[in-house]
Amino acid sequence: MLKKVSVAILTRKTNFLKTINQFSTNQPHVLTKEIGDKALIILNRPKNLNAMSDKSLEELIISLRNLENKKSLVILKSACEKAFSVGGDLIKLAAAGEKNDTKYLEDVVMFLNVNIYLIYKYKIPIVALMDGYTMGGGMGICAFAPFRIATERTIFAMPEVKLGFHPNAAATHFFNRTKNKLGYYLALTGSNLRGSDVLKAGFATHYCHSKNLKRLEESILNCSDTDHIKSIIDGICEKTVPELSLNPVFNNIENCFSGPTVEKIISRLKDDGSSLARETLNTLNKYSPTSLKVILKQLQIGRNMNLADILIMESNITVNFYSFPDVIEGTRIVLKDKSDTPIWKPPKLEDVTEEIINSHFKPVGEAKQKRLLAELTNWKE
Repeated sequence: MLKKVSVAILTRKTNFLKTINQFSTNQPHVLTKEIGDKALIILNRPKNLNAMSDKSLEELIISLRNLENKKSLVILKSACEKAFSVGGDLIKLAAAGEKNDTKYLEDVVMFLNVNIYLIYKYKIPIVALMDGYTMGGGMGICAFAPFRIATERTIFAMPEVKLGFHPNAAATHFFNRTKNKLGYYLALTGSNLRGSDVLKAGFATHYCHSKNLKRLEESILNCSDTDHIKSIIDGICEKTVPELSLNPVFNNIENCFSGPTVEKIISRLKDDGSSLARETLNTLNKYSPTSLKVILKQLQIGRNMNLADILIMESNITVNFYSFPDVIEGTRIVLKDKSDTPIWKPPKLEDVTEEIINSHFKPVGEAKQKRLLAELTNWKE
């Protein structure tokens, strides 16, 4: 049935989608369960912590489009207790980058962007259960769900900088909407937030103990009027949670990460002298100078962009990163060799020229991206 829906919906819309691989007979990466006028979409790669492959993203598009006009609500969840999703399949992307398979890179990032924009414009409510690891693209597909439920097991991060890469999946949008430059701190350090901190920082709308998730899900599915969904969620989720653990250092973060350049941020961290500043300096010194400079520019120029333009910009950056050595090196060392000593090129901030930075933003397949967004999400330029 899934294969038929794929052909009927996707390939009818654009010649580009004729290149989609036919789904194998293996277990689907995304399951759909229809329950009355509602539905569950279940990410189903538990052995990979729901790392998003091209197949996962294709199947998610199909499920979302198939349900939007015939259901009143969708719950987006995971078949894996440890993770909602750890994000993109970065090892597979690095392998494509090594082979200069630009088409594969473009296709994967476009499928991710279509999912994000579909959810952003979705006609019916989506409740995202962000239980466990919710990272990278995993956060991206949750970010625009009107109800985002964190638990004590939620670990949120956009850790791409650790690999000599950059945060995408609409990170430019949601990191620019945090208070006190928290988003800049998270993007440039790859630091994580846990549990109720995910709510307090604004990345979740509710906080629920994991032991209550089943009751929450059943109550939502049994609700006869989706206008009452918020009150149901409010009633089961926690009324009070601790203050954000970073509150005591918010002023330090804002002062340091308001620096207009990476060099200025580092200078302010040195002047700050707090334990947070010292720890952050040590962290930044381990990372790719190119990544740090590209990420900061990405956040700065995307501050006032609309979501579609952000997604297209991020897609360009993602594909262009694989023309440079750092993301290949970082992925190999950190994810495959399980080490933490990549050799970055160039190795110093002062060696990262404006030409290098700007080359990460050059257009790559923009016409194809815009056509796909327009034809699958009703986006208009």
